[in-house]
Amino acid sequence: MSVTHAHEMPTSPQHQRDVTDDPARRRTSPWLWMALIVAMFAAALVWLRYANPTDDVSAPIGERMLPATETPVATTPVPANREAAPATAPRKAVVAVRDRDARPLTSNAKPVYPRTALRSGVEGSVIASLNVDTRGQVTEANIVERNGTRDRDLDRAVLTTVRDWKFEPAMHNGRAVASVVRVPVDFRTER
Repeated sequence: MSVTHAHEMPTSPQHQRDVTDDPARRRTSPWLWMALIVAMFAAALVWLRYANPTDDVSAPIGERMLPATETPVATTPVPANREAAPATAPRKAVVAVRDRDARPLTSNAKPVYPRTALRSGVEGSVIASLNVDTRGQVTEANIVERNGTRDRDLDRAVLTTVRDWKFEPAMHNGRAVASVVRVPVDFRTER
């Protein structure tokens, strides 16, 4: 018995016809490729649409631009066997405000150098601690540090002036909060 190789095997008439067919006939139609691409895009869109059913669908642009009304324009009755979903409160717009310290207004008066201290040549620095409430008002003022000559006139001049100051209140998480502000004041004679 002899061994027959594949290239020596007789071919069937069907096989011969398939091999000898026109090469133009064997190419895939461009229309078929386009249809395949469109089907893939459609499948992707359907998958994206139903992948997260819990996401809220936003209203069309025309409906988003309409002003909100207190009473609904049209209502549909709820079937007796189904309960309505609980209403959710509308979301409030959150203003993005960074946390910040209280800021003194530019219209605040500067402490005046007392005449008696000026004539005597008294110089020094005073640091006042101010408690500022949520409205920007000073609720309490104290002298916490002194440098140079200690003089009651300098302390009094600072305290009477800063008690009337107004502030932009300190902000924390978008809300005004009470805070403590330290204000340094220098009393120097210019020569």
